[in-house]
Amino acid sequence: MKNAEQTIYPDISDILARKTAGRRRLSRLSFGQKIALVEALRERLAPFKRARERRIAAKSLASSPD
Repeated sequence: MKNAEQTIYPDISDILARKTAGRRRLSRLSFGQKIALVEALRERLAPFKRARERRIAAKSLASSPD
């Protein structure tokens, strides 16, 4: 006997369509344009990377035996 209640999932077709369109747009870019995008992402992430490195350094200094 099957359960009378069925799981209802949200409609994500719009999200999947946007992802497909984004992939298609990126695939049409030249290699140089893709490299420029990666470099821009690297620049945007740099402050987070520096903050993480400071946290790790501070944590290792705090836990090192004197």
